[in-house]
Amino acid sequence: MTIRQDKRKAIFISLFCMFLWGSAIPMIKMQYEFLSIVKGDIGSRLLVAGIRFFIAGLITIFYFKIFNREEKVDFKNLNYRFLIKIALLQITLHYIFYYTGLFYTKGVKASVIQSFNAFIIVIFSALLIKGDGLNKRKLLALCIGTIGIIYVNSGGDLSTSFSLLGEGAIIMAITLNGLATVLVKKEGAGINSFVISTFQFCVGCIPLIVIGLMLKQTVWTINIKGILLIIYGGFVSSTAFTLWYMVLKNQSAGEFGIYKLFVPIFGSILSVIILGEDFNIRLLIGFIMVIIGVLVLNKKL
Repeated sequence: MTIRQDKRKAIFISLFCMFLWGSAIPMIKMQYEFLSIVKGDIGSRLLVAGIRFFIAGLITIFYFKIFNREEKVDFKNLNYRFLIKIALLQITLHYIFYYTGLFYTKGVKASVIQSFNAFIIVIFSALLIKGDGLNKRKLLALCIGTIGIIYVNSGGDLSTSFSLLGEGAIIMAITLNGLATVLVKKEGAGINSFVISTFQFCVGCIPLIVIGLMLKQTVWTINIKGILLIIYGGFVSSTAFTLWYMVLKNQSAGEFGIYKLFVPIFGSILSVIILGEDFNIRLLIGFIMVIIGVLVLNKKL
């Protein structure tokens, strides 16, 4: 297989991962509704997240057994310090901020703020990975995309449309996610992608479950819809993260990080279709600017 074909395959896999992550935005909102989790119950939200990632860990182990039979893993010589770091950044801290912020923000708006994740990955790649520095087209793409994101979230008066629990928490979440993504590329190249995913889920979920049980206030309404959504969430996480880490092993984090811009696009479309949320002209213009940023980043000046 040629390098060009490999890259095309990597792009297709990346877009599939972004679609899965985009579908998580309305899915999480629906989880809360079906389980009757009230707005102020942060404990229940964290507990749901922990259970979801525990299931994701089990699914990833299944993937490992089915699709990774030939490669043997030397568990005695694994870089456990790196694995613990990724588990805390990518799962525990990232999702404490993300789930909190998503609950206090409309799905469409949250998905647009997530666009900034792509630019954070580009910046961290330039700072931490040799040979993946900033250039003219990256800087121009960053400016165009950032302006688009600010425009979408301004609403005419930024002070009336921004909250620390909502938008602020999501910004912190995508920053942690961007850092973890680049660290996987920099330090995890020699570690099996299934191992990284399994470890981050199984270890990262523990603090979420413990804290969730301590703070939980709501008596959940257990029903088949809520259970199926949690299982689907586990499938989304296990599949998307494992495939994404495979892509990062052989591709530039700074270049492929831009495909994270498609998460809010898919998320917004699915939020409008599934949740019936509004899609106005401001969001449309912001998305167009973000897409222009992607095109600029891929075009040689």
